[in-house]
Amino acid sequence: MFLIKRILYLAFLLSYLFNSTYSFAQEKPLIFVAEELPPYHFINSEGQASGALVEIVQAVLNHANLPGKIKIQPLVRGFKATQIHKNTFMFSMLRTADRETEFQWVGQTYKSSAVLIGLKGRLDINLRSLESAKHYVVGTIRGYHSAYFLHENGFKEKENLSLSVTSKHLWSMLFNGRIDLVLTNSMALDKEITQAGFDATSIAAYLSLTDFPSELYIATGLTTSSTVIEQLSQALSAIKASGAYQEILTKYGL
Repeated sequence: MFLIKRILYLAFLLSYLFNSTYSFAQEKPLIFVAEELPPYHFINSEGQASGALVEIVQAVLNHANLPGKIKIQPLVRGFKATQIHKNTFMFSMLRTADRETEFQWVGQTYKSSAVLIGLKGRLDINLRSLESAKHYVVGTIRGYHSAYFLHENGFKEKENLSLSVTSKHLWSMLFNGRIDLVLTNSMALDKEITQAGFDATSIAAYLSLTDFPSELYIATGLTTSSTVIEQLSQALSAIKASGAYQEILTKYGL
């Protein structure tokens, strides 16, 4: 009888410890990261994360009744953290074929379009396809998918490809005539150019790239549990169905 009581007591204790540990783990906030890109995600004048996609993430967390923290940090740092840390999410990651199996995909947050941008009045630039752009020097940001895309399509550094570390340097290269075109997306383009110190009305789109990935997703690494992913996915679908998602985008003029 004593042995049976002892076994039952140990079983109860183990169950209590397991449930306490599980509860504690569940209470730890999920981490959401994105780069500085107004009006989608940026640090406001009060030092807080703000923006359209930030509010969408907050709405998702509220609907799912899950705790979370949102951090604005450099793209490379956020990308790496999402890859290696459990319960860390990048909330505007471009969904591409080469990333498909490296991440788990919660749901689409936005959609952008890729374009080749140049200065207005360049009568010598006549693009019919991406192949025809090889006669010019195209710039983009090192480490971005656009750099990988251009490499894969036959563009070569020191020939017709220029890679910059920052967007400010990239736009400086274009406006100072050191490159002919920039491969970028349509997200916050005018503001990005203005913040770099240049006139956004001086640029023109020379070619839209329909085969460039355009869907931005909430994504997480392979160690995040499927239960959490499903909770977030269902919450994102719910705020889209309720109209709350579109209300947030409309609030920011998107």
